[in-house]
Amino acid sequence: MELVKFRIHNYKSIKDSGDCYLSKKLTIFAGKNESGKTSILEALEDCHEDNIIRETAKPIEGDELPYIDLFFKLPKNEINAILKKANIEKTVSKEAVIGIRKQYGEKAYKLIDNNEIDFNEAETWEEIIPKINDELDGVNENVGTVELANQSAEEYKVTLNQALASRLVNIGGRQVRIPEVADTNKINNAIKLIDSYISNLPQTDRFVKVIVDENLPYFILFSSFEDSFPDSIKTTELSTNTWAKDLEVVSNFRIDKISEANSQAQRNHQNKINTEFTEHFKKYWKQDNITLSVDKDGDVVNFWIMEDGVPYAPSQRSKGQQWYLSFYVRVLARSKEDRPNIILIDEPGLYLHAKAQKDLLNVLNLHSSEYPIIFSTHSPYLISEENLENIRLVEKRNKYTTILGKIHSHGKADKETLTPILTAIGLGINDSITNIEQKDNIVVEGPEDTFYLQAFKLLCRKDIKSNFVYGGGAGNMGKVGTILEGWGCNVSYLYDNDKGKKDGTICLKDTWAVLPEKIHAVTADAKSTIADILSNSDFKKYVLCNESLKYTTKNSEYIKNNGKEKVLLARLFLQKVKNKEVKLDNNSISNIKMLFEKIPF
Repeated sequence: MELVKFRIHNYKSIKDSGDCYLSKKLTIFAGKNESGKTSILEALEDCHEDNIIRETAKPIEGDELPYIDLFFKLPKNEINAILKKANIEKTVSKEAVIGIRKQYGEKAYKLIDNNEIDFNEAETWEEIIPKINDELDGVNENVGTVELANQSAEEYKVTLNQALASRLVNIGGRQVRIPEVADTNKINNAIKLIDSYISNLPQTDRFVKVIVDENLPYFILFSSFEDSFPDSIKTTELSTNTWAKDLEVVSNFRIDKISEANSQAQRNHQNKINTEFTEHFKKYWKQDNITLSVDKDGDVVNFWIMEDGVPYAPSQRSKGQQWYLSFYVRVLARSKEDRPNIILIDEPGLYLHAKAQKDLLNVLNLHSSEYPIIFSTHSPYLISEENLENIRLVEKRNKYTTILGKIHSHGKADKETLTPILTAIGLGINDSITNIEQKDNIVVEGPEDTFYLQAFKLLCRKDIKSNFVYGGGAGNMGKVGTILEGWGCNVSYLYDNDKGKKDGTICLKDTWAVLPEKIHAVTADAKSTIADILSNSDFKKYVLCNESLKYTTKNSEYIKNNGKEKVLLARLFLQKVKNKEVKLDNNSISNIKMLFEKIPF
């Protein structure tokens, strides 16, 4: 069962999040502080089957109550197994997306979206409630005012039976006496209605109950790590200590063996787990040369971080190292449990420097399972420019939080929201310089040029071995080219055919003595950029992801006039090409071939 999307309504600053689709492994909510990222994670945490939507979730304005919709994709075999367990004599022949809703004040979920299963009609609890209220009408004038919608049938039956037994019923926080025999009969009739409902639950309710009881993933939020990894644990407390239990999940640590009375057996186990846990942890923490040590001393198990032969208690290390160790054990343990977990992390890595944050991202990628890890951040080091499709931008507009399901959805984006994404892209712009001995290099004007050219090469000319190198803008390309020439490279220059080319060409010739035959334009058309190599139809389909757009101007003009982030769009286009999602028309292919024919390789 795969969670494919969710939708949040009337939750704090979220009036309607819209459908938010999740990535297969990591989903990243990126946005500036106070944009509402934490509220999104808290809403998902409230979807845990044991939770109700928190009191503080009520919206900032209005009296509408919060509710959260979850949509799961289930293969046919899972659906049929659920139907069987729910005693529903039906089968399906294909997969389906099932939507369930959690409403404020209720633990139980309701089915809201189902296009594949034709359930038999039966009275729902909502349909039974008015009948119960009618039956209880006039019972000491107060019993009928109980809010049935906020109780399950079983819970309300208990309430009525307690009233019969004690002649009292709790209404709105106060005790109300039931004095009349007639009232007793009415209450018994109400209980019969409830019993009838329970014995003949609607198929939809039975179906959802099995999903929740046996298939619904746990939603676990890590909002902080104030509960840091301990310095020590008493042996008498190991069996109930959550850290000890998590260590059993992530390593060969065993509570019974570390507490072993036989000192030799205990020591052998201790040495084994010290070696194993250190080797595993060091794959992901590369900032310091440390080892992790467990040492039983009397009735206490001590934990040490060893550096240069000196033991340090975890509490004596840096905040970043403490946080990372706690995070590693907790998150890895949750990812390995038998029950599927959707792990929610609010702003991980706040205490970590850039390299440690990249190591952290590696841990998240490796240990995300079929159920995704979802985290919020505004750090570019926790965003991979190779996986921009994982990002969901979060902004607050007119007091309300908005989730943008696709980066393409941005028209004129808040620059502060986009900054970490653009920075992450910039960190990898010239990763194409993979071999310093590579002789042929094309210095380009903008970062978007590197992405388009890499994409075009994959689509039309995989034989080309040249590097495409970002030159830092038209005025700086000569500096970059000179450095490459100093490394023994052949260098050519590629400009958009606009004012930048005119100014850049003068600079290259006058300042850097570059020969004219080394300077090229992406297209012969004046005021054109590399975006105009693609036909309008291909650009709308694969770059803007909106084939319904009606513009007939140049692609570059549309981007400029509509405030689109050209670097971001180019990077996403390259990702689509790498994923083999692009099939260009003949016009685009012809333009790409003409471009490559004029550049010396």
